Amino acid sequence: MQATESVKVPDGKLVRVAVTFEESIEDVQITGDFFLQPPEARSDLEAAIEGQPADISVADLAAEIAAVDAECIGFEASDLAQATVEAIR
Repeated sequence: MQATESVKVPDGKLVRVAVTFEESIEDVQITGDFFLQPPEARSDLEAAIEGQPADISVADLAAEIAAVDAECIGFEASDLAQATVEAIR
């Protein structure tokens, strides 16, 4: 299945995920009006999400995302996890 979800972060930033999933998250693309340091960390964040079970909790997914060596500017790991889980549900 494929789904897309967006979350508007309180300071006005937008985080959007496009997810392909069945029993696990097969593919994810992260877009939005936020910044990452380093910019190439987007692929690391996507890799942290891919392979996770489709029924993962927001808290568990946020922990996986937070473990990536990236500075998320304009959003938190929990915002990205929330958007991903909402897309799957």
